[in-house]
Amino acid sequence: MSLSEKQRFIFLSISILTLFFILISMVPPSVYSGDCGETITASYTLGIQHPPGYPTFSLIAKLFTYIPIGDISYRIYLFTITVSILCFLLIHIFFKKFLIILNIPDLNFLSFYPSFIFITGFTVLQQSIIAKGGIYILNLFFLILFSILLLDIYTQGKNKKNLFLFCLLFGLSLGNHLMLQLVLTPAYIYIIYKSEILKNLKKNDYIISLLFFILGAFIYIYLPIRAKIAILNWGDPSTFSNFFEVITRYQYIRSEITRSFSSTFFQALKFFVSSIYENIFIGFIFIVFGCVFIYKSNKNLFWFLILIPILFLLITSFYLNLKKDHLYIMETYITPIYFSFSILFALGIHYIFSILKIYKFMLYIFFVIFLLQTCIFYKILNINNFFIAYDYNKNILSSVERNAILFMSGDGVVFPAWYLKYVKNYRPDVTIIGTPVLPMKWVRDNAIRQNPEIRMPVVKQKIGTESTGYLINAIIKLNIARFNIYFSYNKPEENAIDSDLKIMPKGMVQKVLPNEYAFVSDKYIVTNANMWKFYNLRGIYYWQKKFSPQDTINLYAKDMSVAANSSGTFFEDNMLYDWSLYYFKLAHKLFPSDHEYVYNIGNAYYNLEKYDMALIQYKKCIEMNPNYENGWYNLGVTYYTLKDYKQAIHSFEMVKKINPQRTDVDQNIRALKMFYGNSN
Repeated sequence: MSLSEKQRFIFLSISILTLFFILISMVPPSVYSGDCGETITASYTLGIQHPPGYPTFSLIAKLFTYIPIGDISYRIYLFTITVSILCFLLIHIFFKKFLIILNIPDLNFLSFYPSFIFITGFTVLQQSIIAKGGIYILNLFFLILFSILLLDIYTQGKNKKNLFLFCLLFGLSLGNHLMLQLVLTPAYIYIIYKSEILKNLKKNDYIISLLFFILGAFIYIYLPIRAKIAILNWGDPSTFSNFFEVITRYQYIRSEITRSFSSTFFQALKFFVSSIYENIFIGFIFIVFGCVFIYKSNKNLFWFLILIPILFLLITSFYLNLKKDHLYIMETYITPIYFSFSILFALGIHYIFSILKIYKFMLYIFFVIFLLQTCIFYKILNINNFFIAYDYNKNILSSVERNAILFMSGDGVVFPAWYLKYVKNYRPDVTIIGTPVLPMKWVRDNAIRQNPEIRMPVVKQKIGTESTGYLINAIIKLNIARFNIYFSYNKPEENAIDSDLKIMPKGMVQKVLPNEYAFVSDKYIVTNANMWKFYNLRGIYYWQKKFSPQDTINLYAKDMSVAANSSGTFFEDNMLYDWSLYYFKLAHKLFPSDHEYVYNIGNAYYNLEKYDMALIQYKKCIEMNPNYENGWYNLGVTYYTLKDYKQAIHSFEMVKKINPQRTDVDQNIRALKMFYGNSN
């Protein structure tokens, strides 16, 4: 079945509207986790994001912030969705041209197959509904647009205008994601080299091409211009040296380059696992057949398409230096390969059914795969009830006094806090300092921009992360007499807190106080308890978790539980065991899978001399983690207190079995065996 142009237009319009409503129904109601808070804030305030700055994205996304619809975050999500829909349309245009080159008739909606498979793939769908994902989707937009231009250059070697346009847009694309476009450059060069256009270029044409490229890349002038006034000014690229460090990602490049065979192996393995999962495994079969077909049909186009995944396999395997628990970062880096895979998928399904000579079933098989992808990934990726990044950071900011200094750590904490402060104008008085990047001068300068009355230590040379604790210590000393100082986490960096100071829990934050002021009063007890009642915890508890991505929710739930546990420990140290029990139970409720919270509940019951209740908790703890030696040890102590010496001996022997190097239980076991033997 072949479509007329009118039918094609109607089908395309209906498809775009349907996909738009599917995507818009999945976006989060406010700021999302990770880098999204930074991306939204930089776009709204025309700031400078982390290296290489992403000026192209920020400038285009800024236009969408003027649309009078919903929250600012919603408008940036709308931009991401729009670019994703444009990718859908461009892939259709590209593949139509591709089919003509290969002399394949466009039957059974064949030219639409790659577009639908692409936009409903796991990673593409995931990135199409969040702000940071917009950077990767815009990168895909440039890749697909370049592929259309290069295809025309390949087939029409005398058309220089396409080459000039390519050079202009390629320069502009470097301002979106410099690294990913540089990785793709060999594929672009290859198809240009294989075309006839180089034979038709004159010296002036090379100069014009270079000028167009420079004009596009001139987008980076945004960085030094905005650096003078930007609210978010990562790296402060106002000087040439800083500018160079930002665009070359100097901050990160020193920690990159794979350092071991195992890292390369696991990164390569992650590449293949993610690639296969993108189209629910089944799609990869058709991709393989597509490779065979295009190789037989047109080797130049085969190498163009296959170079893209090859280049990203090499860069992710040998360049990145990721820990195992950070391998998920690769999923977004390799998004360009899904353009190639979508084309190869469509060619593969055509090839298989042309061999079988049953074209009428081709559409049905495609539709089943598309429907499976959409239904499965929609359920997994739908984040329209994700409030936790917004709630968590609003809870944090609401916990501190006016004009407080707040040390924060982690992208999922700092960036949403920026969004609340600079976009939502919530607690603009609070000075937010990201401690992991504190050794960088621009971070300290930014703190002064937030509050000119804050004093910063004078550092005349470049320093590394080994100085972070000392810098925090100096900032505290210079400002504690005039400002309330807090940490959003309970374990400050080494050397950050002097012995004459203490951190005291206050809801979800930790307040820095001189030792003589860090005491428990009735007012403190009531205030601390009421703050936890005031906090918004949407999506945290078990019955709510089904509405949001579990792994992301758990990151915030864990941090909240650590804060509650810190309060429990603080009250335990002050021998207020009823309150320590209250907060240990709260920590367990927030994060039920942590056995140490159950262990702490047992300790609280033991301190309250409720030994039977303590036994229950210790047993529950070692059920959760049978190798937790402290749980067995305190279980033994409790049995001893209850004069159940047989069980006490067994518990202490388990400690010794788990940790043979632990000698403190040897005397306990000998004494108990002697006493137990005599008593029998």
